[in-house]
Amino acid sequence: MSIFTKALASLGVGNAKVDTRLRQTQFRQGEYIEGEVHIQGGQVAQEIDEIYLYLVVLYQHERNQQEYVMEEYRLSEVFTVAPQETRVIPFEIRLPYDTPVTTGGCPVYLKTGLDIKRAVDPDDNDGIEVLPHPLVEKVLSVIEKVGFQLVEIDFEFENYYSRHPFIQEFEFKPTGDLRGLLDEIEVMFYIGEKEVEVILQLDRKATDLMSSLEEALELDQRTLRLSVNEQDVTGGTEDLQKKIDDLIRHHVH
Repeated sequence: MSIFTKALASLGVGNAKVDTRLRQTQFRQGEYIEGEVHIQGGQVAQEIDEIYLYLVVLYQHERNQQEYVMEEYRLSEVFTVAPQETRVIPFEIRLPYDTPVTTGGCPVYLKTGLDIKRAVDPDDNDGIEVLPHPLVEKVLSVIEKVGFQLVEIDFEFENYYSRHPFIQEFEFKPTGDLRGLLDEIEVMFYIGEKEVEVILQLDRKATDLMSSLEEALELDQRTLRLSVNEQDVTGGTEDLQKKIDDLIRHHVH
């Protein structure tokens, strides 16, 4: 193989290529992702230092779209791919429980790349759909049943602990008799395998001089917490519905 061909490969022309193929593209928070990384050798033999896989989230903050790597996975050790050789690397990784759901317009994708010395690193992006953890889904459904409508899914960047720069929040507006007492509630989750901690932030409506003053001073919010596990919803969500309804009403009046 000529020096010219090797030089082209170093610039990405005739370089090895990578293609990630997922067994499926829809997952719930905490589920496993299975797939294969297909590597097609180029015009020259190339040493692959590693195959990396990044879980990437695109989110909006202060009108700017930002790319954030939630997790990084290394899939292989050093190996050499021969000219035109095909290599297949299977993998199984777990989607973190705190991966944002994509329903609210928050793109999540896997970025795969080959680390090749003295060459342009080829990569491949694969979008995935992330659905809520089953307990999160049940809590969101219960909140709607007690008289609220989901109007927006966004991110909170301050005041709540997270290993990431953000935590996803679900914003609800009251549709029933609480419309005169609440502007909205914001709901956030800390998710485990069989239990979730629910954060409910109540934004009370100004109804008199005192509550108007509280609103001006941003003292009109109440933060509530409760834990929900699998036993709480076994056989139905009626008990959980009553628990959440009572909790909200107790702190509104």
